[in-house]
Amino acid sequence: MENKESNPFYHRVAWKRAREEALRRDRYMCQDCMERFRAGYGIRPRRATMVHHIQPIEERPDLALRLDNLVSLCDECHNKRHPEKAGKKYGKKETEKPAKMRVIRV
Repeated sequence: MENKESNPFYHRVAWKRAREEALRRDRYMCQDCMERFRAGYGIRPRRATMVHHIQPIEERPDLALRLDNLVSLCDECHNKRHPEKAGKKYGKKETEKPAKMRVIRV
């Protein structure tokens, strides 16, 4: 995984306010967990620790602070939405070991 410096956007007061507003709106509960729970499957919803941009800020910077583009998620669900950032568990596949060949002598 690359060692990136954090985006300065996430240190701005405007982002911190929008993030907190999204968490309050979602009652600090992971919305992906809630959706699965309401559908009758999945575990008890977890507490949200992340606020995710539905449309990435790199693609739509104009939506970066809009509440309708933000969703509260737990770490696990956020990692599922960003497998490239999550490491082995969700995104990167372990290298496959070659199948063992069995030699049959006749």
